[in-house]
Amino acid sequence: MNAQVGSELDIAIVDALQMNPRADWAVLAQTLRHTPKTLARRWRALSDDGSAWIALVPGPAFVRYGCVAFVTVTCRPQLKRAVAAALVAEPAIVSVSSTSGEADFLLDVFVPTLDGLTRLLDERIDPIEGIVSVTAMVVLATFREGSRWRVQALDLHQSARLSKPRPVNPRRPVPPLDDLDRRLLEALVDDGRRSWTDLSEHCGTTGPTARRRVERMIGSGRIALRCEGAPAVTGPVVPTTFMISAPPDQLNTIGESLAGLPKCRVVEAITGRSNILLTMWLRSTADIAAFAAALARELPGVEITDTFVTLRTHKRGGFVLDADGRAGDVVTSTSIFADIDVP
Repeated sequence: MNAQVGSELDIAIVDALQMNPRADWAVLAQTLRHTPKTLARRWRALSDDGSAWIALVPGPAFVRYGCVAFVTVTCRPQLKRAVAAALVAEPAIVSVSSTSGEADFLLDVFVPTLDGLTRLLDERIDPIEGIVSVTAMVVLATFREGSRWRVQALDLHQSARLSKPRPVNPRRPVPPLDDLDRRLLEALVDDGRRSWTDLSEHCGTTGPTARRRVERMIGSGRIALRCEGAPAVTGPVVPTTFMISAPPDQLNTIGESLAGLPKCRVVEAITGRSNILLTMWLRSTADIAAFAAALARELPGVEITDTFVTLRTHKRGGFVLDADGRAGDVVTSTSIFADIDVP
């Protein structure tokens, strides 16, 4: 591993890019108090090592106009490794985690339609040799998604300088994607920080056009860019998913409350016996019971119906991860983003 991985500067760079994944190095240099060349060099070392990366993922509009689901899979123990490999190879499965509890795997799935989800389950997941059962939970609303999670390395002043204000322009119709948009998406899959010049040359357009098109896709919520890091950089975490049953008339209030928790990674309203899925990135297994007790104390109307502790993440945001959580190949499909209609 690169000797510089895990330094304070590396962690600060990751945090800054979690706030603004495509920020110019010159802008970041003013906040992080290092030269643009130093920041670019350190990021390249992290990226080349697979210790940090920018993933292109479906944006927040996907819940409204596409189909997002969490899927649990159980399999025969002797075939677990082969099942994991088959699940990782499926482009529509954006994340794959081995878990403790009743399920062997927890999957994040993105497809354009409910029909697409049915075909994925029936034709590409169920037939995998070794799978015993599959359960799908369709996402109904998102209270917090993974790209909002941060390592919290920057102080308040630095964070304020890098925060991007939300656009206040009235919503306008979003044109459907054309061939140039699709080429830009393909070019961003491997490296979400590819320069505008590089993107324009690769896709046969100009830098300003490339920038305008990409920012339009991000602004519409069709896509999002997410900075991720291996534990060697971000520190050790124990991703733990709590399946929660909440009173239906309190669902939104409870979801928003959970989304404000400091170690919260994901909160979704879902279908099924449990109507909330909450993923916390805790520091140790010792924190799990303490968190569950605090949750019961602070929100007496909720019930934790199951808990999945991540034993290993095989794939996150389309990137295949090794046993140390470092990114390697990308297995995803831009049709995930392109085939939904965003009005």
